[in-house]
Amino acid sequence: MLKRLNLAHLGIVVGLLYWPLEALIHDFIFGNGNFMDNLLSSDPDEIWMRTLISAIFICFGIYAHRTVMQHQQLQDQLRKKSERLQQIIDSSYDAYVSIDQHGSITGWNHSAEALFGWSMHRIVGKNVEIIIPERMRADHHHGLRRYQKDGIGPWLYKPMRTQALHRDGFEFSIEMILTPVKSDGNQEFFAFIREQGS
Repeated sequence: MLKRLNLAHLGIVVGLLYWPLEALIHDFIFGNGNFMDNLLSSDPDEIWMRTLISAIFICFGIYAHRTVMQHQQLQDQLRKKSERLQQIIDSSYDAYVSIDQHGSITGWNHSAEALFGWSMHRIVGKNVEIIIPERMRADHHHGLRRYQKDGIGPWLYKPMRTQALHRDGFEFSIEMILTPVKSDGNQEFFAFIREQGS
């Protein structure tokens, strides 16, 4: 909506309409003369006031329009950068998996689809336990709680070998690097994963 609305033009229109509007108010509300006399008033104070108010409307419209356009440009730049980052992640040879502080999967690329057997639209939003063997889930919970409490995670920032669970139910060996990221006060984790020996 804001993209289609030209606030500069709106400010100019309102500024120009203020003169006849003010003349109408004098005529119909205050009963001060007739419309044309009020509109074509030669009172310097009246002309100065109308010019000032019209200029304020026009300047505000131009300023608001520029602000909205700058905001829109920033949003477009952020969207393009986000799309570019997603393209880089999607083209990565390693599987990319990200989770939020509750363990829900928030990011997934094509290599992750191939490695774990889950398509992106089916896996995003599910708990990461879905790709962790059942016997290892208690350790996963313990490690996550410990990091959230103390900020300690000996398995972070370096290659770690472990087991993963495929959609078809079989386990396989993987190597991954897990990195925590804090964004807007929320804790997230992202990992690049490859099958061990690949």
